[in-house]
Amino acid sequence: MNILAIDTSTMISTVTIASDNEIIGDFNVNQQKTHSESLVPMIESLLDLLGMTMEDIDAFVISQGPGSFTGLRIGMTVAKTLAQVNDKKLIPVSTLLALANNSSSKSLKAPMLDARGNRVYAAVYDKDDKEIIKENLYEIEDFVELVDALEEEVELIGEISGKYCDRFKNATRLPINFNNCIGKSLIRLGLININEDYKLFEIRPNYLRKSQAEREYEKKNKA
Repeated sequence: MNILAIDTSTMISTVTIASDNEIIGDFNVNQQKTHSESLVPMIESLLDLLGMTMEDIDAFVISQGPGSFTGLRIGMTVAKTLAQVNDKKLIPVSTLLALANNSSSKSLKAPMLDARGNRVYAAVYDKDDKEIIKENLYEIEDFVELVDALEEEVELIGEISGKYCDRFKNATRLPINFNNCIGKSLIRLGLININEDYKLFEIRPNYLRKSQAEREYEKKNKA
């Protein structure tokens, strides 16, 4: 079985391909171009380098969010289009859960993504991927309080973790190689959920909050 995973939830565009439970290609680019400019050429280039075509792909995995609104929309649109055109399954995976899966330790894991304004998209998972603290949008002070209340050592995962690590009582910031590029984790989680019955047209990005345009619209109508 050949699986292709896509992540555009942050500034990094990721395309990863696995064949028979082995990662055979992993393409990650942090760049100034938008995902709409880079994603499809990345997919085409990786397939070409591997001597494969889109017809060789048996299933797709998409990072569902949370993350960048624009990035999530682009990634989801491309993934759903590829799955529909090729009549293949699309498996949605939480961005935060995939980030947590970059570490295989037995410690609690707290993946965090920058949501700006001293806010983070965050959660805490145990070694079995059980959600200990709910995936949500948090003020950093609130998330620190929830994590400290666990009174356990927690691994902070994500590029933003360096900014906030000192605020936690029992937290360790993981090294640079754990903090982004989640394609391999998406593949792993996609394989775990390969037999789930996902309805393609019901899969949506998980934004965890309304866009700025939606908030401004609601504010204007309340005035």
